[in-house]
Order: sequence, then structure tokens, then C-alpha cells
Amino acid sequence: MNEIPTYALVLMAVVILVGVISLLNAFRRVRVNSWERTAVHVDGVLDRLLEPGVHRLWKGHGRLTVTPITLDQQIRWIRADVLSSERMPLRLTASVLFRIENAELSVREPIDPRLELAVQSALTRLASETSLDALLAHAPETADTLSAHVGEIVGAARIERVEISAVTLPPEIRRLLSDVERARLDGLAALERARGEQASLRSLANAARLLKDNPELAQLRLLQTAENAKATTIVIGDDRRR
Repeated sequence: MNEIPTYALVLMAVVILVGVISLLNAFRRVRVNSWERTAVHVDGVLDRLLEPGVHRLWKGHGRLTVTPITLDQQIRWIRADVLSSERMPLRLTASVLFRIENAELSVREPIDPRLELAVQSALTRLASETSLDALLAHAPETADTLSAHVGEIVGAARIERVEISAVTLPPEIRRLLSDVERARLDGLAALERARGEQASLRSLANAARLLKDNPELAQLRLLQTAENAKATTIVIGDDRRR
């Protein structure tokens, strides 16, 4: 039996190695974590949804695109320009906490546009039913009402919490409210000054009444003043000649 030449064995090994590398390169390794799913598109068309684990995808039958979809809690901030029940213009910002419940539906119908539309509509409705003071105070009932207007399910997402995180007023309205608040504080300050003056007058009146009824107190007070005075001449009695 003739032995295979060494160069032939080397050539065969190289061919096998190239074949193995080519075969490995023909697959794409995709790892899917436990908190997500991964959508696989072939030539722009949804092909399948990968569950958690390690997957190898054959790249030979089209352009392959993989898109991870998180199932963890997510948060979005959505703004809307609205009018309060007093027809006061303002901008509301809502924070929305949600989870993707239907991963495949979230690929076919992206959640962001649907969520933005639902929350903006809810903010507009809430503002039309609520006074500006209640919105500025972030009253708990406004959050409950907003959640009821948005609903529990929006497309592929389950809404876990939605509340107003910011209220922004136009500059002219902010100036007006600042003037009103300043006037209120000025009134409180004037009232406190008047109360202080009244208390001081009452104290002086009480002291004068005590001195009138008890002349000895006046003498004692005079002695205390003389003791504490420095480089001061105090005249006691009347030195005018009769």
C-alpha cells in the first residue's frame, strides 16, 4: 500500500481547515439575555423571535438583522402643550413607567408613537378638567386621574405608573404669579411689622402704668441706668432756685 505524500496531507488539512472556517463564518452567533427577546429580520422582513439563550443563525439566505427587545421596566418622558380648566396655557411633562408584554407586537407596532399619542391625549384631557393650582400642587388625585385616562395597556406595553413630573408656565404667566406672590409676602411682612409695633406699644403702656402706680420702680430704674452709664451726667431732682 502506497503512503500518501506529506505535501498531500498538508494540502488536505489546509482544505479542511478552510472549509471549517468558512462554515463557521456562515453562521452568526447571537446571545439573548433572560430579560429580553431578539427579533430576527431577513431582508427587512421579520423572520422569527429568539428566546433567551445562545443561537447560531445561517447568514446565507439573505441580509440578516437582529434587534434586541428589552422586557425590563422602561421609562419615557412625554410633553404636551395644554390648557387648564381656566384656559391657562401651560406645558405638562409626564413620566411613564412601563414594560413590554408582547415582544412580537412591539416589533410590528412600535410602542413609542402609540405611547406618546396616548399620554399626550391623557394630559390634554386632564388639564381641561383640572385647575392650575391643582396641577401646580401635584395633587395625588391628578396622578390617579392621569393613569385612568392613559389606561393599563397601550399597544404591546403594560403601563405600571404614570404621573406629572413637571409643569412649565409661559414667561408672562410666571412673571404674573411672581408678582402676586411678592405682593402676598409684602402684605404678610407689613402685618407682622404692625403686630410688632402693637406689642411694643402695649409693653410701653404697661411699663408706664407700673411706674405711675409704683414711684419706687422709677427710682430703681434710674439707679440701674446710672450704674450702667459711662461718661454720662445724670441730674436727679430740680436744681432751679425758688
